[in-house]
Amino acid sequence: MKDSKYRPAAISLLLGAIPVLAESTGIATKHCLRDPPPALRHDGQLRCPPPIDESTGPKPVDWSPWTHRPECVESEKDPGVKYCVYSNSRHGDQGISIITKPKTAADSAGMLNEEFPGATHLIPRYRATLLSTCRPRAWVSWLRARLLKPRRSWRIGRLVVLDLSFPKAMQKHVGHQYLHLASDQLADPERVLGLGRSSTAAVDIMEDILGTNSFSYTLGGDAHMALYPEVARINHACKPNAFVRFSPTSFDVKVVAFRDIEAGEEITISYIPMNHPREKRQRDLRRWGFECKCSLCTASKTEIATSDYRREKIASLQENVMKAISELDGTTAVRASYDILELAKAEDIHTMVASQYEVIARLFWKAGDVETATKYAQKSLDTHVELGYIDSRPDDLELLLKDFTT
Repeated sequence: MKDSKYRPAAISLLLGAIPVLAESTGIATKHCLRDPPPALRHDGQLRCPPPIDESTGPKPVDWSPWTHRPECVESEKDPGVKYCVYSNSRHGDQGISIITKPKTAADSAGMLNEEFPGATHLIPRYRATLLSTCRPRAWVSWLRARLLKPRRSWRIGRLVVLDLSFPKAMQKHVGHQYLHLASDQLADPERVLGLGRSSTAAVDIMEDILGTNSFSYTLGGDAHMALYPEVARINHACKPNAFVRFSPTSFDVKVVAFRDIEAGEEITISYIPMNHPREKRQRDLRRWGFECKCSLCTASKTEIATSDYRREKIASLQENVMKAISELDGTTAVRASYDILELAKAEDIHTMVASQYEVIARLFWKAGDVETATKYAQKSLDTHVELGYIDSRPDDLELLLKDFTT
């Protein structure tokens, strides 16, 4: 829905979509005047710069805000579609390179001037430690914190952003050439080239680094991948003490503490969904070339069996909710949803607790119980704010309830 930060998940139910509350991880394509009146042309160019490519004029002002003249290549599979490398080596303290289409770059250029509010500029100081048990993405360091409180966060800028359609649009050696160019035009290419690599399918160093370390990211409505070297060095835990939050208006990302993190304690995030049983988590993590040894995976056999039972029960109950909704059996759907909520609390799966409140709210909304639906919608919002997933706004509840009707 327009002007809302609530984005439906892929699953639609017969009683209506039950979305997972999440902030957009990119910007929508802007609509700019094609031929503005003369009096508005200068202002329009500042707000909506025209797409530029390798044919742009020879002066640096011609390709501003980029510090390097764009270098472009046409898609071999879709003639007429062009991809360019756009770099600003002075963005933040590391620079940024984007491989994308000219219009997407133009529409997102304003994000270079924005910052993610309410966060420390850089991740806390860490000490480099060589450890044989470290997974490839963090082969040189663990990040260890000063004393931190929940919702305390650090702002980190991206280094490389890549349109996911780019690798499929041309021959591999051409794609590798442009990946190397994107790296070379950064302020310090070693920040990227020194990252761990674990891909068995990659045949190029940059392809391997991006495949091992990148996050999914949306830019201009198109799927991209984004690389953050500091975040890439944070180790995985199945029960992490922090998470990654994307900015909808800038090229920054936050690492936010879930809970108190003691001085000297390692900062961890989860690379995978946190609601899976141990065996599936281990399978999913093999793509990074390591076996997880976090406290949840190395607990006693009884503790692991208990945790796995709860998580498998959650999956079974989710199927029951879907079946009940398809049969218009609201009572069963609500009962199973309450059971999921209690199991998620017992497993301390923070994000599932927050989203489950919203599931229950939607079920009551569809049943016509507006008072109870509003109560659980507010619980969902409060939990997301408490965790640091969203910032509180006066119109949050109104927007969420409005989304229930669409």
